[in-house]
Amino acid sequence: MNKNLIWFSISLLTVLLIIAVGFYQFRTPSFLNLILISLGSTTWLVYLFMANSKTENFIRNYLLTIVIKLLAGGIFIFALIYIDPSSADENSILFLLTYVLLTFLEVGFLFKKFSAS
Repeated sequence: MNKNLIWFSISLLTVLLIIAVGFYQFRTPSFLNLILISLGSTTWLVYLFMANSKTENFIRNYLLTIVIKLLAGGIFIFALIYIDPSSADENSILFLLTYVLLTFLEVGFLFKKFSAS
């Protein structure tokens, strides 16, 4: 198994655990587990796809994954707000914070990988 993938997976789980513990300290969003699991698995799949892509296709593939993640994320958060409007604030803040942190993590690992090659 790829050493970078193992380190990325460990870092991803650590960030998700820190976010979950942080939100449990305050007001817990109603869809905490669903948001963390879906964004975590999506980020892991995107990293796996990008780590296995060729260097010359990197920018095109990464832009494609960003567009797909933004569209799917918009539909996802809209559905959560529609299902539970009373805790829309907490769910939206959790979603945006998690999305940004996991995107930074993903970009950092991909930058390290592709700048070395």
